[in-house]
Amino acid sequence: MQFETRCTYNFVKRFLPSAGGRILEVGCGTGELAASLANDGYAVLAIDSDPDSIAAAQRLGVEARIATWPDVNDGQFDAVLFTRSLHHIHPLDESVGRAAESLTEGGRIIVEDFAYDSVDEKTLCWFRSAIRLLEAAGVLIAGDEFVQKILSKTQTLNTWRQNHENELHTATEMGAQLQKIFSQVIQENAPYYFRYIAGVIAPTEKRDGILQAFAEQEETLAAADCIVPLGRRFVALK
Repeated sequence: MQFETRCTYNFVKRFLPSAGGRILEVGCGTGELAASLANDGYAVLAIDSDPDSIAAAQRLGVEARIATWPDVNDGQFDAVLFTRSLHHIHPLDESVGRAAESLTEGGRIIVEDFAYDSVDEKTLCWFRSAIRLLEAAGVLIAGDEFVQKILSKTQTLNTWRQNHENELHTATEMGAQLQKIFSQVIQENAPYYFRYIAGVIAPTEKRDGILQAFAEQEETLAAADCIVPLGRRFVALK
C-alpha cells in the first residue's frame, strides 16, 4: 500500500464499524483503498467516472463500476466515502443529501478533501521551497505542469488560485452542508500537500519515505501556526 493510500486508509478505518459492513466509495480512483478495505472484510462498491480508473480497480478485484454521484441507487450502506471527490460534485446539497439517504441506521459519511481557498502566500512559499529541495535532490520526474508552474512563478498564490478556483466547493461549504443534515459532524485538519508531489516522485524505494517526511513537516509546521494545513476531513454520523 503506497503512503498516500495508507494515510487515507488509517483515517477511514478509525471511523468504520469494526465488525465489517457495506461501504460505498465515491471517487475510487484506481481502487487501492477499496481493495484494502475489501481485504479487511468489508463489502465495498466503488464508483468513478473515469473508465481507466475503474478498469484498474477491477484488476485489483474490486467491485467497481463507472458511475457519477448522486446518480447511483444500490441500496443502503454503513458508510459512504468521498475520497477527495466531494469538492467537485454538483450540486453539493443533493450529493450530500443522497449520501445521507443511502445510510443504514448508525451509518456515517466520511469525507477526505482539501481547503484550497485557505491557502496563503507564506504556506505556498514553504511548499515551493520544499519542492525545490526535492528537485535539487533529483527525485522529481520532470514534466508535471502544476509543479512547474509553482516553481517558475513569483506570484505563487495567483498561480494556485488559477489552478483551483474553477467551480470547486470549499471545505467550509462541504462542512456546512453536512451540518445541515447531521447533528454530529467531526472535523479534522490533515496534511495534504504531499499528494501534489506523489505522482511526480521517481518510483524508488525512498518514495514513501520522502512523502511521509513531507507530510510530517506540513503537520509540524501547521501545529506551530507557521503554515495553514491544506487537508480537511469530515465524519458525519447518522
